[in-house]
Amino acid sequence: MRFSLQAVALWGKRAPPHTITAIMVTDDQQTIVTGSQEGQLCLWSLSPELKISAKELLFGHSASVTCLARARDFSKQPYVVSAAENGEMCVWNVTNGQCVEKATLPYRHTAICYYHCSFRMTGEGWLLCCGEYQDVLIIDAKCLAVIHTFISSQSPDWINCMCIVHSMRIQEDSLLVVSVAGELKVWDLSSSINSIQEKQDVYEKESKFLDSLNCRTIRFCTYTERLLLLVFSKCWKIYDYCDFSLLWTEVSRSGQCFAGGEVLAAHRIIIWTEDGHSYIYQLLNSGLSKSICPADGRVLKQTMYPHLLCSTSVQENKSLPFVMGYMNERKEPFYKILFSGEVSGRITLWHIPDVPVSKFDGSPREIAITTTWTLQDNFDKHRTMSQSIIDHLFGSEDGAGTAVVTSSEYVPSLDKLICGYEDGTIFITQALNAAKAGLLEGGSLLKGLFKKKIIITFHYLVFGSFPDSLPHKVLKGHHQSVTSLLYPHGFSSKSDQSWLVSGDQDSCVILWDIFTEEILHKFFLEAGPVTSLLISPENFRVRSDQVICCVCSDHSVALLHLEGKRCLLRARKHLFPVRMIKWHPVENFLIVGCSDDSIYIWEIETGKLKFYPFSSLICR
Repeated sequence: MRFSLQAVALWGKRAPPHTITAIMVTDDQQTIVTGSQEGQLCLWSLSPELKISAKELLFGHSASVTCLARARDFSKQPYVVSAAENGEMCVWNVTNGQCVEKATLPYRHTAICYYHCSFRMTGEGWLLCCGEYQDVLIIDAKCLAVIHTFISSQSPDWINCMCIVHSMRIQEDSLLVVSVAGELKVWDLSSSINSIQEKQDVYEKESKFLDSLNCRTIRFCTYTERLLLLVFSKCWKIYDYCDFSLLWTEVSRSGQCFAGGEVLAAHRIIIWTEDGHSYIYQLLNSGLSKSICPADGRVLKQTMYPHLLCSTSVQENKSLPFVMGYMNERKEPFYKILFSGEVSGRITLWHIPDVPVSKFDGSPREIAITTTWTLQDNFDKHRTMSQSIIDHLFGSEDGAGTAVVTSSEYVPSLDKLICGYEDGTIFITQALNAAKAGLLEGGSLLKGLFKKKIIITFHYLVFGSFPDSLPHKVLKGHHQSVTSLLYPHGFSSKSDQSWLVSGDQDSCVILWDIFTEEILHKFFLEAGPVTSLLISPENFRVRSDQVICCVCSDHSVALLHLEGKRCLLRARKHLFPVRMIKWHPVENFLIVGCSDDSIYIWEIETGKLKFYPFSSLICR
């Protein structure tokens, strides 16, 4: 007999942080998908009137999301793919929020394009990926396995951006990429399918070095099948797709950094910047030709010039950079939408007119914001939302004056929820009772929009009444904000069940007995705030006992022996933030990896630094 366990998260009146790092609009223009620095995705409903409302948070990544893309023919399967900094990839059904496939690969993707040629390919299609690795990976869209690689015959390099060109004129699909060194490369797609399936090497058909670096976007004009838009940080350029000759260069004059662009129509483009502004241009013919100029024998390049029609801007906001995109759907409701996501979690939409025009005097017209929305707006709108667990602990009805939770730990074996607070106190309560009180006490949530769903999910909880104040314990010993918590028995059955370890902003680490509420020992590390607490694996022991590793914000690491109540090691020579801790069970070494890919190896018994620093790529 199969059992299912349904989980519910309670946030109370403050929305969880959602620092937007990637954003897209689905092909049917009914859903906005955002990826965040925190690792979660958010699905936002988009109404025909272009109104936004957050509907689901999806948890599947343990690192910041780097890019999003569709993963199927959306009319048949509403799937999108997300990639994270640590190599995780997830395929999601945006209709029901289900993760249908997940894989972790040793690659950090920065852009993904979905490709499927129905009359030449079998399966669900390919995900063409580029990022912090050489050339372009071909990944199976169904199982997320690497199928093949597009290889550079010369100057292999990381790829900054790419686009797929579907040419109706020559009935051929091509992949255009620009490398970090500024080299434009072209691979045949549709004619290379058989070679890829047979695992044969596929090299670029053409290449050309451009005169600019840091290309952010490359786009092909499907309306003329002639123009190519390339957006760099300091300029944007128009090329002739037939021979890659330069037609126009527009340099940023106000110090703004360009971030991307798109082709709106024939000879009409939109360019946007990192600070959330955008500009719509009409490309006009200059009257010059590309014929040989008799004076110096060179080819005339600049045969067109841009005329600024319209612009958009955001509300005064210091949350940079903006992540922007453009959606032009040729099915109803036929909207042309410019959209942006901010690190503050705000989404902004502009409805771009079918035919943008300037003012009567020729000056650019400002396009007003159509919609803007945040997660917090959702929380503020639905005021029937229940109190959070923390609100119940403090007895707050309106959320005013509620202390800020700075760390938390859930202990399933004891059904304990442990919360560390900004004022240094630690609260311990029964997790199930707190959840019941947060959801059902007073019936506030049952009157909300999700009444039926909550009743079905929690019908087995509806019994009796709840006390006015939840039973809880309060541990007082820290004088600064509690920044990290660890329950050792949750990771090792040989650790004492009564132990709890907490670290604070003042680099003080306390060993508690959670049953008696007694402080067993205090460790004063004289370092930065404790950012994380880790326990050594069971196969790694110092004098037959496991140890606790404390990582601090000043890049230092300390090892604590709980049984002996003493500090074994203080490692302070790391130049960059610590990102990885490994244990060598045979040699009794602690291996520390830092954000600059350097590795430090410490001998635990003597506290001596044995080797430093060298690239972590060698050790992977």
